[in-house]
Amino acid sequence: MESLKKSIKYPVILYIAVLSFYGCKKNGVAPSTTVSASKVAFGVQTVNSVAILPASTNTITVNSLTTVPQITWTAGIANITKFKFEAKRAGVEREFETSNLMNVDLFALSPSLVTTTIDTGTYKEIEIKLVLTQSADTTALPLKLTGSFTNSQGVAIPVELDLNANLEIKAEAQNVVVSAAQSLQTIFLLHLDKISAGITASDLNSAVQTAGKIIISSTSNANLFNKILQNVSNIGDSKFEEKNNGDNSNDGSHGNGSNG
Repeated sequence: MESLKKSIKYPVILYIAVLSFYGCKKNGVAPSTTVSASKVAFGVQTVNSVAILPASTNTITVNSLTTVPQITWTAGIANITKFKFEAKRAGVEREFETSNLMNVDLFALSPSLVTTTIDTGTYKEIEIKLVLTQSADTTALPLKLTGSFTNSQGVAIPVELDLNANLEIKAEAQNVVVSAAQSLQTIFLLHLDKISAGITASDLNSAVQTAGKIIISSTSNANLFNKILQNVSNIGDSKFEEKNNGDNSNDGSHGNGSNG
């Protein structure tokens, strides 16, 4: 009797195992596995910090001038609310965000980074956003730039931009691959030559100076501030670099994105 029970038991177990195997497959597709995670780091740097200015709105050429008028930005600090990474992976919209990144030296050779977790895979139709938030603390502005305006006579006048407003600066990219072996470093590039689009040397020559400095803010030279405010959202670009996990050296680059 005991041997009969055993002979019945084992075929039943085998039958259940076979059912379990086929039950885990549907239409010939193996069961999905959990997506592994990696890291994505965000930072920001400035590029093209010199902007050549037309003499006036109706004057594009500057050949008759002694010196080509220009703005040169030499220092900057940003207090960033967050970075947002929006893209499609396997046809599904995905979004990842970071915490804030404060007191960022925009001209540092090695940018400050903030990191968040991201699923591995190939991402397409990528949009990266740098989010700035208006602050009640005037000592921690979202964006502050300093530099100089050199007029047509070769005289350099200090310039300061105090930008305190809610803004999103966007950049776009195509395909980026995130793997478990490598983390992704995303550098947000700010093209400062674009920030003064529509501003002329004549505008700056007639700007109000405070203690010998041209301060551009919502309360000082507001006409210039409003032009810059419209330009800021369009100065972004992006660069992606792969980092071997546990290694500080660059393994490769996906190239620059474009803000279109």
